[in-house]
Amino acid sequence: MEQKPADKKTLHIKIAFIVISAVLLPYLVGLFIPLNPILSILLAAISAVFSIIIIFLILKPLQEVINSTHIFSDGNLNHRIDIRTGDEFESVGNSFNLMAEKISKTIQTYEKEKDIAVSQKSKFEEILSSVIDGIIALDFNKNVLFLNKASKEITGYTEAECYGKSIAQLIHLFSNNDEIFAKTYCQEGFNQSVNVVGKGGKQTKVSIMTAQVGTSIQTNLSCILILHDLSKEEELEQMKLDFVSMASHELKTPLTSIIGYLSVTLDEIKDKLPGENLELLRKAFIAAQQLQTLITNLLNVNKIERDQLSVSPEPVEYFPILSKATEDLRAQANQKNIILTLIPQNQPLPKVLADQIRLGEVVGNLIANAINYTNPGGKVEISTQVSPTEITTTVSDTGIGIPQEAIPHLFNKFFRVSNTGQKANKGTGLGLYITKSIIEKLHGKIWVESEAGKGSKFSFTLPIATQKGSVLNTDQFTSYAIQSGSLNY
Repeated sequence: MEQKPADKKTLHIKIAFIVISAVLLPYLVGLFIPLNPILSILLAAISAVFSIIIIFLILKPLQEVINSTHIFSDGNLNHRIDIRTGDEFESVGNSFNLMAEKISKTIQTYEKEKDIAVSQKSKFEEILSSVIDGIIALDFNKNVLFLNKASKEITGYTEAECYGKSIAQLIHLFSNNDEIFAKTYCQEGFNQSVNVVGKGGKQTKVSIMTAQVGTSIQTNLSCILILHDLSKEEELEQMKLDFVSMASHELKTPLTSIIGYLSVTLDEIKDKLPGENLELLRKAFIAAQQLQTLITNLLNVNKIERDQLSVSPEPVEYFPILSKATEDLRAQANQKNIILTLIPQNQPLPKVLADQIRLGEVVGNLIANAINYTNPGGKVEISTQVSPTEITTTVSDTGIGIPQEAIPHLFNKFFRVSNTGQKANKGTGLGLYITKSIIEKLHGKIWVESEAGKGSKFSFTLPIATQKGSVLNTDQFTSYAIQSGSLNY
């Protein structure tokens, strides 16, 4: 435990004794030795000089204290005072040494903490620099506090060019040609794909997310912007689409010839080949048709991804499309002993605005799926419901149903429901994705209601072709479709 310096009064006594001695010495000498005025004055002067010299000697440690304070203030924290006078100067020296020791330890502690903070900051900056996403930290005034290496590449700015400047002056965000301002994207939960315009008009497609991190004014940290560069992903996606398109087209031509040759061969020699050989030829023909369907689906998906899937909406009679799709799949239903029923309306169905070929694909795909996932002895029904502006079509079955956790993903590309008890779980997971895309291009909507083990109901809507007088009004629908990029003739 540290000891406090003693509260000494020695220096006071020394000085008082010298002063008293200097005053009384001439008087005492005069009592014993007669002095004339000149000798008295001389003796008084000698006494005064002697006293001054003694006082200077007594106060000499004061200069050492003053010099030590200058040395210490110049940064020599290891300097200490060594005064052993036994008076107040020694106490001052000891106090100085105690103070210097405490300051030295405190500064050493601060230096260690500073080194740790610098090390942690370096690690933090190194980690952020290695993150592939851009990170920009803003204060409460939306001024830039920090940006990592990825954000510098996205925006084109250096940290020196950005630090302390408003984010609104540095970058501009656009979505569909509409600018998004800082007060909008600097909010909790903002997540959107935008075009970032940075230094010199540099444009980058990014997905921007915002996180609110500061609630205290002392931290001066308001939010963090996370910028995920989408340009490279879009380039890779484009390369993938190009490859799928090229490969599908290259496969489609020879496959069409193979199917044609097999069809002609089956017609010409079906009565000449033994039963086993004929069955093998028929299986080859079916497999080629399945491969052709897969290639067609891949081409359709490719067109959907490029927003090039063409539809030609026009007023069409709807019931014949439903009837044809049902009859085309009746043989498949009979093979599984499934009752396939098209429930007629009491009154004729109105015309719908649709592409007849595409709509036939949609209905056929939904009925085929219902048959595939319904066990033998089950039922599949197609029903319609008419409202003033649209027709709702429902394909229901008594099949195995769909688990609830799979329903949100059912219309996603390549998604397939895992049903361990269903052996006929085949397909590529493209049919419903294509179906949904076609329905949406026809300005309808599609949904499903299902429960595992209790069947499924797939429903979709189509707009009714309205009339003005005796003329069908399709201009509004067609104009909207062209503006949205749906029509590609």
